[in-house]
Amino acid sequence: MRPSLTRTLLAGVVAATLAALGSAGMAGAGGISDRDRLQARLQALAKAHPGRLGICAQDADSAPVCINGDQRFSLQSVMKLVVGAAMMRAADRGRIRLDELVTIRREDLSVNIQPIADIVAARGSFETTIADLVRRAVVESDSAATDVLISRLGGIAALRTFLAEAGIAEIRIDRTERELQTETSGLQWRPEHTYPARLEADRSEVPAARKEAAFKAYLYDKRDTATPRAMAKFLTMLASGRLLDPASTRQFREIMAATVTFPDRIRAGTPEGWSVGHKTGTSQTVGGVNGVTNDVGILTAPDGGFLVIAAFLAESTAPAPGRAAVIAEAARAITASYR
Repeated sequence: MRPSLTRTLLAGVVAATLAALGSAGMAGAGGISDRDRLQARLQALAKAHPGRLGICAQDADSAPVCINGDQRFSLQSVMKLVVGAAMMRAADRGRIRLDELVTIRREDLSVNIQPIADIVAARGSFETTIADLVRRAVVESDSAATDVLISRLGGIAALRTFLAEAGIAEIRIDRTERELQTETSGLQWRPEHTYPARLEADRSEVPAARKEAAFKAYLYDKRDTATPRAMAKFLTMLASGRLLDPASTRQFREIMAATVTFPDRIRAGTPEGWSVGHKTGTSQTVGGVNGVTNDVGILTAPDGGFLVIAAFLAESTAPAPGRAAVIAEAARAITASYR
């Protein structure tokens, strides 16, 4: 599904976040209170839902409150948040320039959600900047932007180095979007798959048994996964300025705030007066089972304090609205605990 961006909502979200970021760090900011009650509420949500819920919530000063916090969940497009942050870190270290121009051609495209592909189809190529690719990867969940960024960083190994330097061991990124999204369909990536019609034709020819086997293997694959605890750590480091330099922290959080995909998840459970910067991820559904429905983000309270939420819902048999609702309810419970 292609994300739909509305200018009015986008401007409002960014403005709210800029105001919140400007007041971040003010004295008297709150945090999670009555942690046992929050733990019980999240546990009840996990027990009631027909799927596996993993969630961690954390404030600036305390250990996270988690349900299934050390279990692994597929990242799906949440990985684009890590890719974007890695590129911002590379810019901080002088390894790349965010204003560097990049030309994207047909052979650089990826699969599934990639608005850049429409531009390339219309023009033959598309010249833009690294900064714009970071924005597109996070805000629009553009897979072509993501795979180009991974290549410019130096491949998957560069992402592993970035996470190791940050001291985060339980987030794994093992494949590009091209590789992940074809393999989970029972295919192997081929250059011809930059043509959507060819990709869909090849997918339609995959025998049902092989497609089902590929999906089941994906559900138990440790590649391209994270624990909610590790993702909460990543988000807390980002929110507190320990992951990127100050200017990059501000810029990247502004990008996250511009994300308006799936507003029925964390954003739906966030009270008025708060701001949200987030990244969603969603897998395919096969045989009535959804692989994973995710939303992770930084929520800034009116007093300038922040909460991070890392929510992953795997192997759910609920329809999309029901999956979104449990994440929204978790966000509602977490923000209600803020004092």
